[in-house]
Amino acid sequence: MPFSLIAYRCLERLEEWKPMFKFRDLSIRLKLIVLLGASAAIALFISAVMSVSVTFVTQRTESLRHLQQISDIASENLTAALAFSDSASAGRLLGALRANPHIQAAIIHDDQMKPFSDYIASDADTAAVRHYLQGLEQLAIRNRSQILDRSKALESIDFNYMFAITPIVFEGKVLGTLTIVSDTQELKGQLSYYLAMQLLISVLTLVIITFISMRLQPVFTEPIFHLIDAIREIAQTKNYSLSVSTTQNDEFKGLYAQFNDMISEIRERDVLLNRLATTDPLTGLPNRRQAMEVLQTMVTRACRKREWFGLVMFDVDFFKNVNDQYGHPVGDIVLKEVAAIMAHTAREYDLVARIGGEEFLVLCDNSDLETTHMIAERMRLEVEKAVIHTVDGNTLKVTVSAGVHAAVPQTEQADLPLKWVDEALYHAKESGRNRVSLGDRT
Repeated sequence: MPFSLIAYRCLERLEEWKPMFKFRDLSIRLKLIVLLGASAAIALFISAVMSVSVTFVTQRTESLRHLQQISDIASENLTAALAFSDSASAGRLLGALRANPHIQAAIIHDDQMKPFSDYIASDADTAAVRHYLQGLEQLAIRNRSQILDRSKALESIDFNYMFAITPIVFEGKVLGTLTIVSDTQELKGQLSYYLAMQLLISVLTLVIITFISMRLQPVFTEPIFHLIDAIREIAQTKNYSLSVSTTQNDEFKGLYAQFNDMISEIRERDVLLNRLATTDPLTGLPNRRQAMEVLQTMVTRACRKREWFGLVMFDVDFFKNVNDQYGHPVGDIVLKEVAAIMAHTAREYDLVARIGGEEFLVLCDNSDLETTHMIAERMRLEVEKAVIHTVDGNTLKVTVSAGVHAAVPQTEQADLPLKWVDEALYHAKESGRNRVSLGDRT
């Protein structure tokens, strides 16, 4: 009698012992003894190749995407420093990158591709990193038009390093570029571990090939292919709400639970990164990017519905003197206090955003000129009355100037009302500060 038939008969006997013995509850090691065979080994080999390929592409893409997100957030934070040629502030902001142990270096170039500020990790191979940065500088110079004119980032990855070159944009103008270099140790570790596990499983499968059972093959193969399909779908759709489940009570149950936990962590991280990308880290208000998106939506809606909308731009008066006299930490306290006053004074459905160093923008939905002016004046008075306490026990007071624009827009171009309210703010400052000025085009 052939050995395969004997094994088949034995498995039939095992199935008859279901009240005492549940095959699904065995460990994976025991399942391999009775399940895997030649056909299963081939299927596992194919699935392993597919899984490694998908994992490599997915992890590579994810690593570059994560680095690009860090670069986008950093470049947004560096806008003010580069706009005011403040290399000290830029250096401090770059120094915050040391929180990520994989980032080896970062360098800022101005719009002429001249170095502005840089950062190299203390544990990095300085000579190797600088040599790599020189190569990236030449790459940036060759692609200068793509970076500065199209405002597109460059990114790539090789065996030891990956990089992202991101333009630093302020009001539609590219002020320079931020280059971040990270090592690939985490990616290598993940791929090495995954390859080692795949190799181990394949070797074990070939060793116990004589214990194949075609009848029970799906009990082992279906969970694997289910997981591979889930990985492939996530890689293609970026749908991190996907989850997998199993009725088995073996190691696959724990593996599925860990896989679902991993997807949940990625989803939570994306939410956090999105919040960081749209929020000013100092004041907690929406940042310029978020404000511009909401402004465009408001102008478009108001234009189509023929409704009023209001816009107020504030500037803290003589803020440079505050920084010069008391220091930047006190200046930060002033900005946070002013932001809190504006957020508290605004209507529930207004949006208060910080759009520059000491500049704030208030978007007033469905607000005519009288209402918008009233909102601006109320905020100005509240700031004027406030007494700001510093950490060393001192107190100071500041004032703000404001420009107001309110209209029923005739076009969906959001840059026009922004230009007009900026002109109104300029008039308020030229007229003596601590006042609200109405735009000529209101």
